[in-house]
Amino acid sequence: MVLRTAVVLACCWIASQAHADMLGARLGLDYWQARPSVTAGDTGLAGRFSSADANELAWNARFEHPLPLLPNVATRYQQSALSGQGALLSGITLDQKAFASGVVATQTHALKNIDVTAYYEILDNPLFRLDFGFTARLLRADLGLSAGAMSASRELTVTLPMLFVDAEMAIWGTDTHLFMQGNYSRYQSDRNYDWRGGIAWRVIDVALLQTYLRAGWQHTVVNINDRDHLDLHTDNDGGFVGIAIDF
Repeated sequence: MVLRTAVVLACCWIASQAHADMLGARLGLDYWQARPSVTAGDTGLAGRFSSADANELAWNARFEHPLPLLPNVATRYQQSALSGQGALLSGITLDQKAFASGVVATQTHALKNIDVTAYYEILDNPLFRLDFGFTARLLRADLGLSAGAMSASRELTVTLPMLFVDAEMAIWGTDTHLFMQGNYSRYQSDRNYDWRGGIAWRVIDVALLQTYLRAGWQHTVVNINDRDHLDLHTDNDGGFVGIAIDF
């Protein structure tokens, strides 16, 4: 009982201390060239799609305030949509229709994430910043196959609770910093995570406005089993470039 009380008090103290010194906001846009790997299908009958490289966009925003206890808020939207014709890498059953391995099929798969994150600034000084919080991710997947006279499509929508961490480390004496951001969730056999890290250069620094150019690497894994009678596994990674504006 004493330990539990101490933990609660410690969490309250961190929340009361971990807040911004003033109002602030950030807007960002990333362009990501990913190498997707997609395995999907009816529960227990999933198979490999054949995929080319994908060009994806992600928008993000955050708002920080000096009010104690109340968390800061961030949001992120990311989408990818692929379509093409190619031989299936393995047999797939989708919407109770079986497609054999090697069949040339028109394949479509689209994935959208909408993240809403509540977080606290644990550390914030000229050299290092660390944020920690929780994300609610709305994930939607649209899958389709068509070969000859047979076609099938399925949709999956699921909300994932995830841990969130965001860190930046300044390179002393320069207008450059290193960054790392990620989310993680695990429930039963489902494991979903993503991380992105890289380097950012401050190219504009005037009163109340800083602009950064960013470049780095992102890796995203979606592993969902037996949701809406569908199994879905995607493993995407690749380089990205972007811009961030702080107000």
